[in-house]
Amino acid sequence: MLLILISIPGVAQNSAGGGSGPPPPQGATPPPGLPIDDGLIVLFVAALIYGIYIIVKYSKKHTQA
Repeated sequence: MLLILISIPGVAQNSAGGGSGPPPPQGATPPPGLPIDDGLIVLFVAALIYGIYIIVKYSKKHTQA
C-alpha cells in the first residue's frame, strides 16, 4: 500500500508533461580538422638527410673492410 502511495506522484509528474525529453541538438559545428601538411617539407628533408647519412655510413664501413 505504501509503495502505491509513493508511486502515484511519480507517475502523475511523467503524465503531466515531464516526459517530453530534451530538445534535439542544434546544427553544431564539426570539430576543426587538424592540419596534416604543416611541416611536411621539413620532415621530408630531414628523412632525406638521414637516409643519405645512413647510406654514406654503410658504404664507408663496407669499403674499408
